[in-house]
Amino acid sequence: MSLNSETSRSAKAESATSQAALRVRAHWLVSLLLVALSAAGFWLFSRGFLLTRMVLPDHSLPSVLPFQSAPGTPESVGPDAALASEWYPAKYERAIILVVDALRVDFAMWSDELNSTFGTAGGVSGSQHIGRLMPYHNRLPAIAALSRERPDQSMLYRFRADPPTTTLQRLKGLTTGQLPTFIDAGSNFAGSTVDEDNWLQALRRPPIGIINGTKAARSHNLVFLGDDTWISMFPNELSDTQATETNDTLQKSRTGWARVRPFPSLNVWDLDTVDDGVLSRLPMFLLPPESENKSEIIRKEREQWRQLVKQPHMWEHSDFNEMTQANSMVSDKVGHAQLHHEWDMIIAHGLGVDHCGHRFGPDHSAISHKLAQMNTAIELIVNAIDRDDKPTALYVFGDHGMDNKGDHGGDSPREVDAGLWIYSNRKWHSKESDERTARVLRNAQELISSNALGSSFDQDLKESWWRNTHLSDDYKSASGEHLFEAPELRSVSQIDLVSTLSLSLGLPIPFNNLGTAIPEMFASDNDSSAEWGLLSVLRLNAAQVLRYIEKYVSNSRSHGFTDDALRLWNDMYNQAEDSYRELADAIGQNPKNRRQPHIRELEERVAAEYFAFTRMVLGSLRQMWAQFDPVLILAGLGTLVLSIAALLALYAQSRLRSLDIIIARAGWPCISGGIAGAVVFRALSSVFVSSGLSHMTSLDATVAGLAMGAAATFCVALVSDSKASTFAFVPQLQWLAVTPATVLNVVAAVATIIHCLAFSSNSFTFNEDSIVLYTVQTLVLATSLLSVRAILSSSAGPKRASGTRALVCSLLILVLNRTLAYSTVCREEQLSACTPTFYGAPSASISTVYLAAANVVMVWLVPST
Repeated sequence: MSLNSETSRSAKAESATSQAALRVRAHWLVSLLLVALSAAGFWLFSRGFLLTRMVLPDHSLPSVLPFQSAPGTPESVGPDAALASEWYPAKYERAIILVVDALRVDFAMWSDELNSTFGTAGGVSGSQHIGRLMPYHNRLPAIAALSRERPDQSMLYRFRADPPTTTLQRLKGLTTGQLPTFIDAGSNFAGSTVDEDNWLQALRRPPIGIINGTKAARSHNLVFLGDDTWISMFPNELSDTQATETNDTLQKSRTGWARVRPFPSLNVWDLDTVDDGVLSRLPMFLLPPESENKSEIIRKEREQWRQLVKQPHMWEHSDFNEMTQANSMVSDKVGHAQLHHEWDMIIAHGLGVDHCGHRFGPDHSAISHKLAQMNTAIELIVNAIDRDDKPTALYVFGDHGMDNKGDHGGDSPREVDAGLWIYSNRKWHSKESDERTARVLRNAQELISSNALGSSFDQDLKESWWRNTHLSDDYKSASGEHLFEAPELRSVSQIDLVSTLSLSLGLPIPFNNLGTAIPEMFASDNDSSAEWGLLSVLRLNAAQVLRYIEKYVSNSRSHGFTDDALRLWNDMYNQAEDSYRELADAIGQNPKNRRQPHIRELEERVAAEYFAFTRMVLGSLRQMWAQFDPVLILAGLGTLVLSIAALLALYAQSRLRSLDIIIARAGWPCISGGIAGAVVFRALSSVFVSSGLSHMTSLDATVAGLAMGAAATFCVALVSDSKASTFAFVPQLQWLAVTPATVLNVVAAVATIIHCLAFSSNSFTFNEDSIVLYTVQTLVLATSLLSVRAILSSSAGPKRASGTRALVCSLLILVLNRTLAYSTVCREEQLSACTPTFYGAPSASISTVYLAAANVVMVWLVPST
């Protein structure tokens, strides 16, 4: 009997141990499932929202062309063989880049119809702007006059930016040719510093060496004036050499000299300091020294430059102290004559227009004054380069636009549509070359639109002309009709400037560039004995883009490119190369054949194929790197919601039964649901990708299907259990009783949810201070009411005393919060409707005297330990 009893106890102990082990395993399985679901949701959401690309450390060299030629051919030689000195013969020896921050495209245009209709003499009856021209229109007449007088030396473009339209991201794209992303995965952890290949690095790169008695790549002398954002991005490239020029290191002969004068850019209330710093120093480089040229024309222009500077104290800077040579722009080895004659590039970045938008908005007279100032500066720069005997190009552009409130950073049309005006003291395009360019662009447009992938691209990639609706939208009749037709304009992407600027100066295109050279710049390079300039440039550009794609794929296993996209890109490039060889065979050994009409037509067709290839790559990568993926974002959010639902259902069931029973009943449905979800999502992913809604990979589709399918079936399996409903325990919950604690919990939860939802709207984000004050005061008020209830419901004792203390504390908090609200610090977006009281003045950065005195008093009042 005792033996049987002992055996029974042993069996029960083993059963209890087995059940305990089973419960532990069930606990771990459930925990891993919930963690995996949450991790999958966050990963999918980040794939769609936190756009990421890998930064390649490679650099383009002038001695290595990007073509994939067979070993031993001239195009595949390495740096130790017969080196090439440049990818394309330099068109210009000098370049001036004038960045007018926030120069929207309609700011740069001129309309005679607009001037006559809405001039000061009167307006049209029923107009919204009777007798009034918008303060930012027709304020740059110099651009219109020069484009009309010298059409073969200038051209105005719509300069389309990729969002986000912040200055730092735009400057990065304008120098590297890359698209902006939230995360650039690479070796750079130094904040905003740009390490990837860019034309500034190529410009400052030391010469390669001597080839056949001549320098393969000469040194370049650089001048930078303006926004200090450039310095934070390019600290090495924009390093002033004035101090080192006094040494015996002969810095000038190695990389050229540099003059760098940055000015602070964060004070948006200051409209003049940065612009005055730029305009006061430009004459040092554009005008000859007084000792060299004392003509009346130069004297008048020097005076005009001086009158452009608004702040007289700017002239007190040591740069203008010619008596103390060590503190002025000159050095022992670079004097005034060298500063004028030997510079190769000037970068000038003014911020007045942008700051006008932030401070007042575009519809303010201040912006017309800043644009007029820039207009005079453009006239004086053009006068200077017209006198120069060296071929010089002037690029005037905005890094972004601004919306109707003067803000930028988003992707609205007025924020992304900047203006670009190119001028040169040499003819660089003609009517004939423009006609050939138009045929190339239209052929490329047909090639892109005929492709299923290309048909989903934005219009600015498929179409090369655009009607400036920003100009016409500002002038409507009372019924909402446009009063005149929007003018048509050539449209280019901002990153197209990178390859255009590089090749026109004889520099290699940066390795990571995705832009396409602006065709008009090279279409007139048509020597009868040489290849058509535009065709040569587009072939170089296409080979560089393909080289980048292949390098990216080989360096990144998770590159995200679909097999169909890679196959399409290779097919398009190979087709263009086959057409190029066909063209070469047609020309044969007789260069005169290039003049034949059928040969010129074939050249245009081949150029269109190269152009279409680069645009197809850009459009595909823009969808991956510069555009949110709504399908992945929704899949991630859906997975997170389902994981929370699964957690709640699991919590409800765990109050009624053990986890091992729950796993036994819901495990297999969860697995089968995950498999079914993966199959369905894999099938749907091809539809999403082909329609342009998503760029998800097979891995993305598999993870989304597994996670959502598993979570959904897990919830259904728990909720549909008929023997014990998931919510059978709800009536037994103690916390559902109406008590003060319950009310406070509900109010706190609602306040937290409202605060979270506020971030889904820009307007609520801009006014977060008011929203937080409102929610906190509401919560404290609820506490006060409950305290009053506690006081009234008890006659005496600890409960009444605690209620009294809670009421006093609540009222004190209400008063302190309201008092605190009177001290304000305004965001940029609030400046027009918000007055900062924390600082002594709107443009100051120090506290008021009263606030400082209050802080001193608080030091004595607050007890110390």
